[in-house]
Amino acid sequence: MQWFHRSDIWLFLLLGVSILITSVFIIDSAYQTRQMYSELQELRSERDRLMIEWGRLMLERGAVSADMRIDAMARYSMSLGAASADRLVLMERSQ
Repeated sequence: MQWFHRSDIWLFLLLGVSILITSVFIIDSAYQTRQMYSELQELRSERDRLMIEWGRLMLERGAVSADMRIDAMARYSMSLGAASADRLVLMERSQ
């Protein structure tokens, strides 16, 4: 045991402790990476859902604005307006 000096014990002890601390940080880092990746997947799913909803709303807005544009053209360009009550004719569908 002459080759095993007291300074060697401290060196091996320091090396062992540093390996343990490093391994704990690596395990923690891997765990946090998995957590963040899971959250990223959830956020991407939410983004896709919101993009689909936004597309539907844009289509609806386009349809409504087209109807409003036609109405505005009829009122201003052609001087059309709502019919008076005495000019309305109601028709029933035969069954």
